[in-house]
Amino acid sequence: MSALDAALGARKVVIEVPAAGVEDWVAVAELLVQEGLSAWALPPALIACLPGVVALFGRRARVGVTGLTDAADVRRAVDAGAHFLLAPIACPSLAEAAGDVPLVQGGLTPTEIAAVARAGAGAAAVMVAPADALGTTYARTLPALFSNVALLASGRLEHYQCAMWLGAGARAVLVSEVVLRTVGGNALDQVADRALSFRSVLSENGC
Repeated sequence: MSALDAALGARKVVIEVPAAGVEDWVAVAELLVQEGLSAWALPPALIACLPGVVALFGRRARVGVTGLTDAADVRRAVDAGAHFLLAPIACPSLAEAAGDVPLVQGGLTPTEIAAVARAGAGAAAVMVAPADALGTTYARTLPALFSNVALLASGRLEHYQCAMWLGAGARAVLVSEVVLRTVGGNALDQVADRALSFRSVLSENGC
């Protein structure tokens, strides 16, 4: 089992929470669960909120921290009860700080991804970050180069881009600024409309 499988179970879409947070987050979280989007990643700035989120939704959702680049933040996330940890870079100190909590470290180019995968040995998992930087052709071709690696595509990915990555063989996607947004646009009806567009992504990929 890869670190990504241990982190997410059968979930294929992870929703990133913006650093500014979300008003009425309990209602938003409940809506996401109902829409089948029950994996969430908070930024380091919101680690202090993590225990409350886990206490309320930890039985129905997987809640982690993304954007980790510092070992001190990794330790804070572990202490706060994170189910998983995501880092856009690869660094031995991050893995050491993570302990037994699943950590997926990142790279972008094939060389970087191969290096992270080798470090992960038989449980290789790599976050492709930022996955939206090199266009849709990259989404179609990269997973085929790493068929034995659990890839997590991360970025500002619309639902059709998520479908491309997953259809090409990526294990999961981390969605930033699409379902939940940094500035405005997080009213329940707006979140519901955007979450609805991911239903086809989930159904097409066996979720």
